[in-house]
Order: sequence, then C-alpha cells, then structure tokens
Amino acid sequence: AFAVACLQEGIALREAGIKGKILILGYTPPELSEFLSRWSLTQTVADLCHGQALSASGFPLSVHLAIDTGMHRLGIPAADHAALFQVFHLPHLTIEGVFSHLCMADSQAPEARLFTAGQLQAFYDAVTWMRAAGLDPGAIHIQASSAIAHLPPQPCAYARPGLALYGICSEGTSVPLQPALSLRARVGSVR
Repeated sequence: AFAVACLQEGIALREAGIKGKILILGYTPPELSEFLSRWSLTQTVADLCHGQALSASGFPLSVHLAIDTGMHRLGIPAADHAALFQVFHLPHLTIEGVFSHLCMADSQAPEARLFTAGQLQAFYDAVTWMRAAGLDPGAIHIQASSAIAHLPPQPCAYARPGLALYGICSEGTSVPLQPALSLRARVGSVR
C-alpha cells in the first residue's frame, strides 16, 4: 500500500505500473472523482461536506476517513458521531479505513506527550464507537514517521513513514537514518 499527497501523484504511480492500494492523503476536489474511480485510487474524506460531494459525484469510490483528533487540519472531529455515521451511509463510497495524525509525536516535552496521549485516546474511542455502532472502520492507521520512532507499536493495519523515507528523523530519535536527498540553492540576497 502507498500513500501520496495528491491525485496527480497517485496517477503517476499507476502510470508507473504500481498495482497496490494508493491512498491520497490530501484533498481532491469532488469534480475530479472520475479520475479517482478510473485510476482505482483511494481518497481521503476531509470532512462531512467533502464526503457528501464525493458521493454526489455518482462514481464508486474507495475512501479513508480522516479523523480530527486535535490537529485541526483535515478530518471529521473524533467525537462527532453523527457526522461519522452519515459518512458511513453515503451512497457510492466504500469506507476502507480511518486515520488520524499525531501532530506532536516528535516532541518529548511533557505537554506534547500529554497531547499525543489525548489524540490517541480520541482516535481509539472513535474507532471503538464505530464498531459498537455496527460500522466497520476498515484499516486503521495513526503513526507517521515521528510516531513510529517515539511510540510503541500501535494496533493498526498501517504506519505511514513519510519523512523517514527521506532520511529525516525528529530530535531524540535513535533510529539510524541516512539522508536520501538534499536541497541546494544559491543565496540571492542577504538582508
């Protein structure tokens, strides 16, 4: 399984012959649903309105639900059971997974660790509620690179190493990574 940021990256992987599941973590406008369906890409549902618009496109789509556990970038709030229930019952959408992102997992500061613990609790509470309500959350995933390095293994189907693939590790990480890229530029002006 692969995760990409946008529709164009997903299509590029398909054109390169990648056959596995490809999850688009970012927002794809609903008017591009035809391409999601045609290329067999799995789309993140950013919020209830996004899910409704994807469903209204009429194309059969595989999706993962983004659950907002405190980062407030994308996702349905973890405690908004009514919105979660609605998305699960939208026509044309097949929910294959749910995920969240731990935005402070790279910090070992006490307040950051407490915040991360709260995010984990909110996520697993939402997953537990889904199952109790008869909703299948599918594959769950919450760990990105920093959480992989700083937390114990989680009871999830996937982990999402992103920055770690480029050899970037957060402070205090004992994982031996080597940089896989560099960025070089000429200084145009110093003020």
